[in-house]
Order: sequence, then structure tokens, then C-alpha cells
Amino acid sequence: MRLNLSLALVAVGLLAAAAPAHAEYPDRPIKMIVPLAPGGGTDITGRTVATAIAADWNTTIAVENKTGGGTSIASLAVATAPADGYTVYVNTASFLISARTIPNLRYDAQKDFTPVSLLASSDHILVISPRVPAKTYAEFRDWVRSKNGAATFASFGAGSSSHLGFELFLNRAGLNMVHVPYKGNAPAMTDLLGGHVDAMFADHVDDALKASGLPMLAVMGPKRLPEIPDVPSAQELGLKDFTSNSFYGLMVRKGTPDAIVEKWSAAAHKALQTKTVRDTLQLQGIAPAGTTPKEYAAFLKKEDAKYAETLRLPSVAAGLGLKP
Repeated sequence: MRLNLSLALVAVGLLAAAAPAHAEYPDRPIKMIVPLAPGGGTDITGRTVATAIAADWNTTIAVENKTGGGTSIASLAVATAPADGYTVYVNTASFLISARTIPNLRYDAQKDFTPVSLLASSDHILVISPRVPAKTYAEFRDWVRSKNGAATFASFGAGSSSHLGFELFLNRAGLNMVHVPYKGNAPAMTDLLGGHVDAMFADHVDDALKASGLPMLAVMGPKRLPEIPDVPSAQELGLKDFTSNSFYGLMVRKGTPDAIVEKWSAAAHKALQTKTVRDTLQLQGIAPAGTTPKEYAAFLKKEDAKYAETLRLPSVAAGLGLKP
């Protein structure tokens, strides 16, 4: 009897030794999907954070720019990837907007993703063409009214945060302007500088914007920015409770283990506290954040409500071909 028990214990021990140890995450390269082109705020934020986390974890995080479809192509790639934490997503406001404006998406923005962390954000800046005869927000507002709806504003894409943010701004300010969409921030800024359009919301305060000489009239956030301390905030100008910004967050596919979600959230927070990451982002006018998954989920809910309000405006719905 004792011999049989001893043999059984030996057998169990051999099986345990033969069984492969459970590998600690991550044990292979990770893919980070960025839905917009290289060089923009989304790409800079994603790559900067990825570099810091990869060094901390001693692993590889490969950034893949998957553009098109109002970021829906990138979203689909993440929604159909394994829920194992080896594909992560740097999402933007377009993730929310596309879900409300593009019919027949092959994923559910509310059910197929898990929020991880708000990485960073940048308040939009109201900039105008040098040809517009205004030096202050009040002068610009009066000039727009004098044009009786003929003044124009650019955006870096129909249905983008710069487009919907500007439409909501016009609604709150009681103004009327014609929307001119572009494929990206750079071409919109070029035509603004050339006087082909009258105004736009710049994505963030970087060296290119500072060097352009374009008049900056207002920060579309709750307070002034240290990069441009002389430019007043929307609240100072009477646009209470109004904000418009670009944000960059981290998400994974729904079903990813909670331990991996929490590990990414903690790693992002740690990276965003380092001087190298903060300096890199702040140089581009991007404010580092770093939140818990629950906090990021609440942030997304609030932003989604804001865009839902904007899309209900008749002029916006008609311009995007949405049903009332």
C-alpha cells in the first residue's frame, strides 16, 4: 500500500515536472495598432509610450499604422485579433464618431473593446488665416457674423474631432460658417496659411504651428496652456462648459484577461510619469494623462455624449448624410 502511494506521488511529480511552466505575459512581441498616419499626435503618443513600456518590460512592441475608414479599419483589426493582450490599440475620438456615422460596421464599439487608459490629450486651438482682419476672438466673432454664413472653416476630416468640435463651437457661439474638410491636419493648415480657408481648430501646439505665424485666438479647453500663455481659454471668452480636444487612449479586445488589462494600465501610468515621455509629448503640446480602465471608460462615455449632441445638429447631420 505504501509502495503504491509512493509510486503515485513520484508519478505526479514527474507529470508536474514535464508540464510546461505558465509563461508570464508578455513572452513574445506585441503589436500596437495606430489608426492614423505617422508623425501626428496619435502616432507620436503611441510610439513614445510603446518605447518606454517595451524598455521596462524588456520586450518588443511593434507599432503598425493602419489608416483609413475614419479609423474603422484599425478598429476592425483589433476587434478581430485574439483577446490575449498581444494586440493593443491607440484609439482617438474617431473611434467614437465612426461608430455613430458609419453604417454596417463589422464590430461593436461598445461591446468589442475594453478601455485600458487615457494616455494623453491636446486642447484644440482656434487659429485663423492671416487674411482675416481680426486680432482677438471678439473681432473674429464679429467678422464671421458680418460674412452672413460665407466664412469658412477647415478640419482634418469630415466627422473628425476638429470638425465636430468646431460645429459645436459655432452652435454655442451662435455663428454660421461653411465646413471645408481636408485629409489631415497638415493640408488644412497649409490652405489656412494660404488664405484659402478662414479658420480651423489646430490639433495641438507644436513647433510647426508656432513657426507658422498663424494667429491663435483661443484655447478650446478649461484653462490656458503654458506653451501659449497669452492665448485665452474658451471659458474666459464666455464659452462655459465647452471643450474640444484630441485624445489618445489605449484599448484592447474585449475578453482580454483582467490581469493583462491592469498590467497595461499600470505600465502606461508609469511611462507617462517619466521625464523622457513627458518632455517628448509636451514638446508637441500634448498633455500626458494616465488613468485606470474605469476612469478611461467614464471619459469615453462623456466624450461620446458630446459627439452625439453635435451629430444631432441639423446642419451637421445633413453634411454627413445622417438620418435625422
